[in-house]
Amino acid sequence: MKKVRSFIKDNVLLITNICIIVFGALFALGMSYTVIHSIVKEDMESTTCALFDGIYGSISNQLEYSANFTKAMCNDYLLQNMLEKEDDMPEEEFEEKMAQYLEKIRAVNKWEGTYLISCTTNKYYTPRGVGKVVDPSKDSYDVWYENFVKSGMEYGADLTYDQFNEKAYVVFTDRRMEVNGKLRAVLGCAVYLSDITNEIKRCSEKYNVDVCLTDIDGNTTLDDEDINLGEAYYSRYYNEDMKRENQVYTKDGFIIRKFIPELGMYLVVKNDQYMLSQRFFRVFLGIAVYALVMILLLTCLNFHKFKGEKAVLKNKVRTDFLTKVSNVNGLYTSINLFLEGEKSRQIGASMFLFDMDNFKEINDTFGHGKGDEVLVKFARELTKHFRAGDIVGRLGGDEFVVFSPGLIDPLLIERKAKELTEFFTWKIEDGGEAVDISVSIGIAVYPNDAQTYKELYKMADQSLYYVKEHGKRGYCIYSNQDEQ
Repeated sequence: MKKVRSFIKDNVLLITNICIIVFGALFALGMSYTVIHSIVKEDMESTTCALFDGIYGSISNQLEYSANFTKAMCNDYLLQNMLEKEDDMPEEEFEEKMAQYLEKIRAVNKWEGTYLISCTTNKYYTPRGVGKVVDPSKDSYDVWYENFVKSGMEYGADLTYDQFNEKAYVVFTDRRMEVNGKLRAVLGCAVYLSDITNEIKRCSEKYNVDVCLTDIDGNTTLDDEDINLGEAYYSRYYNEDMKRENQVYTKDGFIIRKFIPELGMYLVVKNDQYMLSQRFFRVFLGIAVYALVMILLLTCLNFHKFKGEKAVLKNKVRTDFLTKVSNVNGLYTSINLFLEGEKSRQIGASMFLFDMDNFKEINDTFGHGKGDEVLVKFARELTKHFRAGDIVGRLGGDEFVVFSPGLIDPLLIERKAKELTEFFTWKIEDGGEAVDISVSIGIAVYPNDAQTYKELYKMADQSLYYVKEHGKRGYCIYSNQDEQ
């Protein structure tokens, strides 16, 4: 167990990255499933709509043709003229002419039958002659005629069996024939329901979809297997949503229905097929998004590692990141380079160690952002007050160092120290608040006070401490401490 904990501790970043990749992969799979499901749903809907339009047109065209043709019959001058002679011509002759007329129309259109009921005699004419005299009071089958006349409708459609052939179910298209504004006859045609079911079957097999006709309650009346007028059964996929909407997406597929006025029924098509089209680029887009998210997450989680590496690199870099002057490493390297020179003792140098008085109040009053601004300004002005060959650097916080080769004359050193002390007396203001800051300076001279970098720093630091202990805002040269 200890080995496991140790491994986890030593490989936190690796384990974290593996977990991110695993969970990211699961996320990508879930997202891809959602995208693919959306594509499938869209494709299934568009495929069903395209198929439905063709099937609807194929079936409704048969019925629309019947409705339009019966309308043409009502406007047929020859038929109107024939009806005007119904009372004048011998009965048998008239029946024969009417039968010939109706048979010719039936044969041309390949209908199951055509008929005409004279409103004058109530005779029911067919291609075979007079079928009967319509009398709703004696024959319940004839009630449809009475209801149709009273309804005032221009035309209508009925689904029923043929009175003269009870084995055949037909669609009767009934239409009013008016002459000079007066009802003269009711005529129509009969289309075998088997013609429609055959078309349903053809479409079902050709497009591999489920097709049926239902009544307004959702009871399946016609499908590719049977005609169910006698005992209509409840639709195999009708639901409450389908009764409110004409397009429904279900787990079994996409369903569309549309009312066929000539039949008084709904055509319903269910399709569970789909085609994955070029929209697959959306899946690849999802993968690209996943890859981008993974890169961002890994970058953020690797930040602490980069931060550690940055700290290591920082020791190798010689410039302070904030003030752009030398850092600790840069100061040590540059000063030692001078000290190791053959003529360094003859040339000599002085080390100025600076500490800003009351700097902590800057951060406490205005925030660290303002403190950083002051440090940058201090470094910039400090550089201006020394020569180009002098080494200016920041040790950290508000502590700075200037190493000035050749500056060993005590009078010149004091003059420079006074100049700096007076210059770095600032009032920092912001938002109605103000903080006074100054500078304390400790100075050590090479080679008189010390011969190495560490010793020079130690001597300058002692001088700086002396200034801090005696009221700040001043300077002290190490060799002169006892005199001040």
